[in-house]
This record gives sequence, structure tokens and C-alpha cells, in this order.
Amino acid sequence: MNSSLSSSGAYVLGHADPEVQRLENQARFIGDLTEEILRRAGLAPGMRVLDLGCGTGDVSLLAASLVGPDGSVLGIDQAPGVIDKARERAARAGLGKVRFDVASVADFDLAMPVDAVIGRLILLHLPDPAATLRRLAAQAGAGTLFVFHEMDMSTARSLPESPLCAQGMRWIMETFARAGVETDMGSKLYSTFRRAGLPGPRMLLSARIEGGPDSFAYQYMAEVLRTLLPLAERFGIASADQVGIDTLAARLRDEIVALDGVIQPPAFVGAWTRVA
Repeated sequence: MNSSLSSSGAYVLGHADPEVQRLENQARFIGDLTEEILRRAGLAPGMRVLDLGCGTGDVSLLAASLVGPDGSVLGIDQAPGVIDKARERAARAGLGKVRFDVASVADFDLAMPVDAVIGRLILLHLPDPAATLRRLAAQAGAGTLFVFHEMDMSTARSLPESPLCAQGMRWIMETFARAGVETDMGSKLYSTFRRAGLPGPRMLLSARIEGGPDSFAYQYMAEVLRTLLPLAERFGIASADQVGIDTLAARLRDEIVALDGVIQPPAFVGAWTRVA
């Protein structure tokens, strides 16, 4: 996920330690979904990979496990602090062919050939994602693989409906939308690829569906709202008293367990194609 840019170019979610930890928790929660997309797309040993909006490096490290020691990964993000953390993680893992640089995704230019350009939860934050992909595709050349994993926030739900879950998702979606984030980027990947001059991608939708008292899904929603709460208050969408963030995960869990129900966090859409 990484970098979160509003339409004005400001970082929406910030880079404080709680947000960095939230992203790492999220990466563990959805990592297998992203890995499936990268495998289906054709990431393979020996490939050179560019990861856009790498954050602290979760997708970069996942890609490194697929391309192996004969491949390489470059992750870029505009935030120096998270790049430092990504470098530390790669060093601890002994991954000398995984590098991280501070750079803006929106105007990054390729300085060396790559076999694949990838990203997770990045295009939804870009003011003009098609223009970014178009520029990179022109620089990368024929045969380069483009793989992106984005979400459709509107697919989040609970069954039977939990009023608290429904309200929480309304707060999240409205806050993101007011901040200039495309809340259903997953479904727009096809048209975005096509507007970038790329061939129509293959696509796959996947989602977690969670039940019972021990799921991370309740904390997942609460952590997103915790990060968004200052913006939600600034936009007049919800107050701290309304959200009750410190008890939200527990209340959400109790409500869904009492319903003997399930919670489905936002579904993810993967899309992949090669430059013609």
C-alpha cells in the first residue's frame, strides 16, 4: 500500500509509527491474496521488478521471494522514513538484490530496464494513474509485465448486516473520497490500463470473509478508522465520540459474533498485462 496521495499531492494517511504498523498488519492479512496475483501474472525467477509506492517493503519482499537470488527488486516511495524501514528489513533478511529509493511515483522515470512493474494499493491514490502507467509503459518497452492489486471499498459488508460495520464503512469511504482517493479502484483497473495504452488485463477478484471472535478483521477496520479519524473530524464526517475508536474493534466483534455472522473487508482486484 503504500503511498497515499490526495488529489493535491499531500500524503493522506501520514507516516507516523501507528500507520506504519497498520500497513504491516494489513500486509500480513492480505499477503496471500497479493502473492496469488503475482504468481498468476507470471513473476518468475530472474526477473527485474519495480515496485511502485513500496512503503516499508512488504510487496517488494514478496516479489523478491518469487524472483529469487537471480532477480532484483527496486521499491520506490516518496517518504524517506518508510524507505529507511524498508532498507532495514531487506538488510535483516540478507536480500542484497532488493533496493529501495526515495522517489515520487507520479513522476518517476525508469533509469534501467525492468521486466515487471508492480504495485498494491497505490493507483487509488494517484491523481492520474493512467498517465503514470502510460509514461512507465513507454519507458519500459514491449513485453514488460504490469501487475497491480487494488481494492473496491464498496464491497465491504457483513452478513447479517451489522449496523456498526455498515456505519464504519460509510465513515471510511466518505473520508477517503473527500481526501481525493478512488474508493473503487479495483473495478477501474481495466479502463485505467486501457487509457494508459496497455492491452486489456486479465483480472481476478478475491476477498477475505471472516467470522468468530478471533478474526483480525475487526481490528483491521478499527485501525483504518484510527488513522482516518483526524481527517473525518476535519471534514465533519464523524467525531471521536461518535467513533469511539478505543473500543471499536471489540464492539464490532461483539456485534457480529452476536449475529453469528461474518464480516467481509473490502475485496481486492488484481490486474495484469504486458506492454504490447
